[in-house]
Amino acid sequence: MQSIIEIASKELNVPPQLVENALCAAHKRFRKIRVPKRTGGYRTIVQPAAELKLVHYWLNKKVLELLPRSPVAMAFYRGASIVKNATIHRESRYSIRIDLENFFPSIRSKDLIFVVNAANTNLPSWVTEIDFASFVCQACFDRNGRLPIGYPTSPNIANAVMANFDNELLRLINADLERFGHARLTRYADDFVFSTDKPGACRLFIDAVRTLISKTESPCLKINDAKTRYMSRPGGSTLVTGLRVNQQGFVRVHANYRDHVRLLLKHYSADTLKQEDHQKLVGHLAYIEHADPMLFTRLSYKYFVEIARLRGK
Repeated sequence: MQSIIEIASKELNVPPQLVENALCAAHKRFRKIRVPKRTGGYRTIVQPAAELKLVHYWLNKKVLELLPRSPVAMAFYRGASIVKNATIHRESRYSIRIDLENFFPSIRSKDLIFVVNAANTNLPSWVTEIDFASFVCQACFDRNGRLPIGYPTSPNIANAVMANFDNELLRLINADLERFGHARLTRYADDFVFSTDKPGACRLFIDAVRTLISKTESPCLKINDAKTRYMSRPGGSTLVTGLRVNQQGFVRVHANYRDHVRLLLKHYSADTLKQEDHQKLVGHLAYIEHADPMLFTRLSYKYFVEIARLRGK
C-alpha cells in the first residue's frame, strides 16, 4: 500500500524525498511577517517554505476544497468577497458584528481530522489511511497543532471546521422568526454579522452564539467582547468588513478612506506624492473600483489622466 508521501510525490511529479523533506522542515523553515492592523498592533503572518507550499496546493486541490462549506461563509473561495458580504445586510435595519478571538490558532489539527472523517463528500480513499492524520498535521499546522495565519491551506481548513457551527447557528435563527425576525447571517473569516429588522433581536443573537459555543467541543471558540459592535442602518453605523451600508442601503467605502484616497490623488496630481506611495495608490484605486464603483467613476472624472498614468496607460 502506498504512503501519503508516495501518492503526493507521484501526483506532484516530484521525488518522494522532496515531500518528506518539506514535512520534516515544516516547523523549522518558515518566515514570519508582521503586518500592521488597521485598528492598531500587528498580525503575524507565517509564510511556509516553497516545497511545503507545493504540498499545500496539492492538499487544497485533492482534499480541502472538497470538504463541506456552509452558506454562511463569505471568505476564502471563488466568488466570495467583502462586497457580497456587506450587500447581504444592506436592507436590514439592525445588525451586530461578533469577532471570534484568536480564530485561526483556536482551530486544531484534531478539528480538521474530525471533519474529514465525518465528511460524506467524494474524498480520495487515502484520507482514511492511518498516516494521513500525521501528514496533514505536520504539513498544515504549527508544532503545537494550531492553524497558522498565512498558510495556503488555512482558509479552506477554517471554513470546513466552522461548517457545522455555521449551519447550526443558521438553523437556530431560521427556526425562530418570532425572536429573530427575518434575519441574515454571514461569517467573513472570524467575523459574524447578524442583521434583522426586529428590534432587540441582536442581543438575543449574541446570547444564542454564547450558548452554542458552550455546547461546541470542536472547534473551541471564544467571542472577543471588545470587538462586538451593535449597528443600525438608520443611525448610519452599519460597517461590514470595512464597508459602510448607508441610510439608503447602498454599500460604500468608509468616508475617512474615501477622503484619504482623494488626498493621495491630489498629491499625485501636484507631483508631491512620494514615489514609494505610488503603488499603494494603485492598490487603493483597485479596491475602490471593486468595492465602490460609483466613487471610482467620480474619481475618474476628476483624475482621469492621473489614474491612467498610474496604471501605465
